[in-house]
Amino acid sequence: MVSIVFIILGILCLFIFIAPLPGIVFNIGSALGIGLGCALILYGLLRKRLGPKLHRLVHILAALALAGLLVLGGLQWYGTKQQPEEGQPVTMIILGCRVNDSVPSLMLWNRISTAQRYLEAHPEVKAICSGGKGGDEHISEGRCIYNYLVQGGIDPERLYVEEESSSTKENIAFSKALIEAEGLEQDVVLVTNGFHCYRALQLAKKAGLTAFSWPAQTALYLVPTYVLRECCGILYMWVFG
Repeated sequence: MVSIVFIILGILCLFIFIAPLPGIVFNIGSALGIGLGCALILYGLLRKRLGPKLHRLVHILAALALAGLLVLGGLQWYGTKQQPEEGQPVTMIILGCRVNDSVPSLMLWNRISTAQRYLEAHPEVKAICSGGKGGDEHISEGRCIYNYLVQGGIDPERLYVEEESSSTKENIAFSKALIEAEGLEQDVVLVTNGFHCYRALQLAKKAGLTAFSWPAQTALYLVPTYVLRECCGILYMWVFG
């Protein structure tokens, strides 16, 4: 019976992490999730053949992995709660994400929509649309953000475009340089998906900025993949900066 439970959990895990693939979402989070599903199925099939030492090793590894996921997931949740007080002077930085040809991906569209609502509610705030152009993108992510905000009725005089960055670290660094060059508010509010807020905040603080977050929603079916991916991103940041 226990073996069947592990096999069912493995199949469920595979479904959760393979489901986004038709939408061309494959990253290290997908790979880890699929690997976990395969491992659960394999453990369920071979469980009765394993000796007590191997069982103990599997249990220790599983406990460590679960503890790590809880800590890193908790930090991601914590990052979404670091929001500015109402009326606090800030410059918004909208972090880029994938552009499909010239159209924002679902993830980027959520960031743009969240930024637009904030800018409509805070007409004094100016924003930096940040993100470079990938090899398979027709326009830069920053330009895509800018275009859709202007189409949504945001005054282009309130918007600045940064389109040279290729990572979150560069988003922050290049946007900071633009803030200094244009004399914008030094405190910043970062618009990105919830899972990404913690790491973006830490990178902003390392760059010398007082930073807050304004999280955008993430489609539910994408959350497991991107939470796992972001766990790897946080670990990479801790090790390599």
